[in-house]
Amino acid sequence: MQQLKSLLQNPRIQKILQNSAMKYAIVGGINTILCWAIIGALMWFGAIPEVANVIGYVIGVANSYVLNKKFTFKSQNSHKEDFVRFGVAMGAAYLVNLGVLMLCYRVLGINEYVSQIIAAVFYTISGYAISKLWAFKERR
Repeated sequence: MQQLKSLLQNPRIQKILQNSAMKYAIVGGINTILCWAIIGALMWFGAIPEVANVIGYVIGVANSYVLNKKFTFKSQNSHKEDFVRFGVAMGAAYLVNLGVLMLCYRVLGINEYVSQIIAAVFYTISGYAISKLWAFKERR
């Protein structure tokens, strides 16, 4: 624990953690690991994949909301405001993801796995932009 504290106090690490895009990426990494762990564990215990997926993503969205509100954007707005806006932001980012996926795979004929990766990049960028500029924007 002392080593982690020492690492987090490193000036280079401090500079990186001042960047909200980097924080968003860290939260995304944590969230991805959490979701996959939950989905995998539920399936290992016998849950059907669809149920495991829904539960994993619901927990993931809740986790993402809390970490992004408190850590990434340090929002002081009410949960009532931020949670609804965050849900809309993630829904919009998903629609961007789906549109890019369909464009890449169905129209441009790009391999489906590569298309998923490209779409995920657009999801991440649009999710960050909408969250920063609207969902967690300070309101008075």
